[in-house]
Amino acid sequence: MLPTRSSSSRRPAQVLLAALAASLAACTFTAGAQSLHTSRPDAVAYALVGWAALTFGMLVLIRPSRRVLATGLLAGLALAGFWLVQLGLATHASVSSVQVTRLLLAAAIAGLSGVLLWRPTLGQAWDTSTSVLLSILPVAVVVAVTAVLVGTTSPATVVVAAAPRTAPTTTLKTPDPLAAVPVPGQNSGAFQKLAQGNDTEKAELAPYVPLSAGDQAALDAQLAQAEQAAMRFPTVASAKAAGMILAGGMAPGVGAHYQLVSADTLKGVNADGTINAAFPGSWIYAGTADNDPVVGVMYESLSGNRPTGFVGPNDHWHQHSNLCIQYGPGEIKVPFAPDSSVTPQQCASVKGLFMRKTVWMVHAWVVPGWESPQGVFSHANLHIYCPGNTYLVDPLGFCLRQS
Repeated sequence: MLPTRSSSSRRPAQVLLAALAASLAACTFTAGAQSLHTSRPDAVAYALVGWAALTFGMLVLIRPSRRVLATGLLAGLALAGFWLVQLGLATHASVSSVQVTRLLLAAAIAGLSGVLLWRPTLGQAWDTSTSVLLSILPVAVVVAVTAVLVGTTSPATVVVAAAPRTAPTTTLKTPDPLAAVPVPGQNSGAFQKLAQGNDTEKAELAPYVPLSAGDQAALDAQLAQAEQAAMRFPTVASAKAAGMILAGGMAPGVGAHYQLVSADTLKGVNADGTINAAFPGSWIYAGTADNDPVVGVMYESLSGNRPTGFVGPNDHWHQHSNLCIQYGPGEIKVPFAPDSSVTPQQCASVKGLFMRKTVWMVHAWVVPGWESPQGVFSHANLHIYCPGNTYLVDPLGFCLRQS
């Protein structure tokens, strides 16, 4: 056991080491939350590192033995080395302040653990004024790391409504897409699988299957509930007032999706995969002007398998592939066409978030006067035009006029 003054009067170096560990935990938990979009194994790894850092910090305060400090030294060196290699694979476009902060914290933990192993009595002979002055350092570390995390955009999981797959698309052309913009971990097997793109996109249009009288009545009740939900926010202005943000942009056939950003986003699908029609995840509008009307809703699910959804087999859920999104004030931008050959490197080059697969989604055209000729659950609705009643779109498939 290393000598300590008392449980109520710990040396500044000991408190600083605990503060570094807690800050590292905060950084790794943040990285884990962001990784949920693309890689669950990475998210789990970050969570484990975060909890290990918290445990180390508590042990440093409660029982700072040589074994604990040796563990901090070795683990700090290992993490710092690993993250340094990751940063070496990245360009300035894909290096975040959280990544750099994480690396520095791991290195600082290793360094200070080594110092305390070498000088276990460090701080015992300091006078009161020196101890008070150096006690400011842990607070400074926590404040600095908090500032980095607050300044990093890490919004809640959201879904981008893409333009119809028939819309014109363009992709960034490079001699070697997989080497164009290096990103951390690109040599791993998981990354190579991610970069292969979409090979499981399912057709969204299928023949209508007639329902029994009982099933049709149950479906009608669900659709009535969906219509009531749609009319809770009858205009774009009401969607904005509720805190929704524009996802992608206005596109013919699919309208303008305003994404709900709250815990209610995924309430539309029950645990057993059936629908809860009172809780759409997105509201679809005829444009982006404040007075544009609602035309339908969209339901979303994080399930690994296609949800059961509405009564009957006619709600054909879909996912989008190879999606690159950029978060901005009050909106989500899509710099490349979804369902195309965009690679993670190309997305990193514009500081976007790459998603191999989105969540499961289904449209419900339940607003009277805006029924879809292809069916209530069709992906596209031929009655939805660009503002000005045109189909004039940009290379990504979004309307040239948004309002």
